[in-house]
Amino acid sequence: MRSGESRVAWLAAAALAGLVSACAGVPRDASLPIDDPNEQWNRGVLRVNQAVLDPASNVVKTVPAPIRDRLEDLDANLKEPRVLANNILQGRFNAAGITIGRIVFNTTFGLGGLFDVATAGGLPQQSGDFGQTLFVYGVPAGTFVNTPYYGPSTQRDAVGGAVDTVADPVGWVMGGILIGWPWSVGSGLLGATAHLAQWQEAENSSIDFYSFLRSSWYQTRRGQLREALGLPPETESPATGIAKPPAAAVAH
Repeated sequence: MRSGESRVAWLAAAALAGLVSACAGVPRDASLPIDDPNEQWNRGVLRVNQAVLDPASNVVKTVPAPIRDRLEDLDANLKEPRVLANNILQGRFNAAGITIGRIVFNTTFGLGGLFDVATAGGLPQQSGDFGQTLFVYGVPAGTFVNTPYYGPSTQRDAVGGAVDTVADPVGWVMGGILIGWPWSVGSGLLGATAHLAQWQEAENSSIDFYSFLRSSWYQTRRGQLREALGLPPETESPATGIAKPPAAAVAH
């Protein structure tokens, strides 16, 4: 079984290397204009996501903040190896060095990642996902999609998210596809419910929650794409149109 899983991993890595090599040299535009020709379908997916995830997100909101913070820090630390892999694939070696430092400090001094001591020590969390990597190698974004379970994305980022889930180094260490993949999906649920719990506060005050959610996602994603090119993560606020850096870089 192990040898079979290793062959799958190597074949996937070879296929991905071929893909990004074929796309090298293609112009890259981090402006990421909104392209949503399937808005009605995406609105329907949002309604389903809310119906399915609302109960879980309401539970998340009732968890005491200190406990919720520890779970989120642990989840972020477990995702650092995939961030590191994508930092390297993108040629962002400074970001890769920071990510390595974060893994060492948070795992050693942060009680296995329960506490994010690295950020306080001057090592901020880096963005790094395979959607960014595809962008760096020139793969076009495609249209906006509201994916079941995971939420706002583009066609490129939806593929990237699937690759991150299946090829997550921590997942493979935990048992490959049979064990690691369900762990990665469960980790995605934690992130999805936490984000929805945050967005619910904005839902009550927004005229059109779908448009607000889509615009906010694009704003954050533009900053992450700029980071993938080694540029400052300046983005345009959907509310004011004023260029400003996002509050934090979040991995996809």
